[in-house]
Amino acid sequence: MKNILVSLTLFLAVFSQVQAADTTEDPQAKGIFCDDKVTLTSGTLVMLETAERFGTEQVTVGKNIQFRVRTNVMAENEVAIRTGALAIGRVKAIEPATYNNPEEIRIELTHVQAVDGQMIALSGQEQSLRGQFTGQGTSVEAGTSITGYVMNDVRVKVD
Repeated sequence: MKNILVSLTLFLAVFSQVQAADTTEDPQAKGIFCDDKVTLTSGTLVMLETAERFGTEQVTVGKNIQFRVRTNVMAENEVAIRTGALAIGRVKAIEPATYNNPEEIRIELTHVQAVDGQMIALSGQEQSLRGQFTGQGTSVEAGTSITGYVMNDVRVKVD
């Protein structure tokens, strides 16, 4: 009986020490379970602006266009995409001007750069940029706002 009581006491002492080690808040104590990546979920809004001025006389279908991120994109309270990061889109179509409508450039956003350098796919939804006056060409100024959305859930390494 005495052996059982001593064994039980030893077991409880060891068990309480193991539990105390598991409840520590130090991230290094977790060893291989420590992860400095966050998940950027699909559908996350990315506010962009054109990085350069271009017009219908300068672009052709398929040409890549550069954009910049306007505001930080957050994931799990960490910055996943920084303001000023590069984004790429391409000209999907150019609709000629008519008597009633100005020329129109349709753009598809493709990728944006995350803080860890990886290029994150953006949804392929088209966005149209139109001129102001009917029957005339379209010119898009640098700084013109456009929105994109993250296509898939992505793991991003943060600082």
